[in-house]
Amino acid sequence: MAHADLPGETSVEKPVVSEQAPDFVKEVISRMISGQGDLIPVSQIPVDGTWPSGTTRWEKRNIALQIPVWDEEACIQCGNCSMVCPHAAIRAKFYHQASLVNAPEEFKSAAISARGFPETRYTLQCYPEDCTGCGLCVAACPVRNPKKSGDRAINMMDKEPVLAQEKQNLSFFEQLPVNDRRQVDFSTVRGIQFLEPLFEFSGACGGCGETLYLKLLTQLFGDRLLVANATGCSSIYGGNLPTTPWSKNAEGRGPAWASSLF
Repeated sequence: MAHADLPGETSVEKPVVSEQAPDFVKEVISRMISGQGDLIPVSQIPVDGTWPSGTTRWEKRNIALQIPVWDEEACIQCGNCSMVCPHAAIRAKFYHQASLVNAPEEFKSAAISARGFPETRYTLQCYPEDCTGCGLCVAACPVRNPKKSGDRAINMMDKEPVLAQEKQNLSFFEQLPVNDRRQVDFSTVRGIQFLEPLFEFSGACGGCGETLYLKLLTQLFGDRLLVANATGCSSIYGGNLPTTPWSKNAEGRGPAWASSLF
């Protein structure tokens, strides 16, 4: 919907959620996000009290002024930044180099540093519209770039100049398959970064000290996890509507979560 801001100027209202979102997200959740929840008929609400999982991925709150940008030449691929991210907004994948044929021109990758993976590339990708800008990833990075004083292998930068390119890179990154957990040693931080998190983009405070452990729990056991939640922060960032960060994998398996005040 367009409306005039100043004489001779118009602005276009951005869609609340992506057109790729499921019907329930577009017809119900998006109206709640935009403050129109009172207009939703009761018939559209699930009759058994359950709520679809994995809905935070459609919210795209865009609250960070700065986001982490990866320096692929300096990175040692340790996984520390991905591990400590409270919102699962930094993820890593490795893949055969042939997968880069249709990659965006500025899509970043590096030869994987692990032995036994020939012709394999590594990418560390930020989710720019889901990042909270807390900077924990930079604090956890052990690299000091000798070529750029004060820089690390991941650095906070103003979001606006890089947003369009990072969104394009992310779109391609998400098309790359999630790594087979049988191919990684997930007893190490380095290996855990390749496991799919099934707790993502929560509404917890930027830099939250709790949610990174829930994310880790879902990476290790998420497709068969049952969560009986007690009231507190975990019920606010974990089960507040309209969206929920508890998610599911491509097979539709993920944590089952429930909470009771009493």
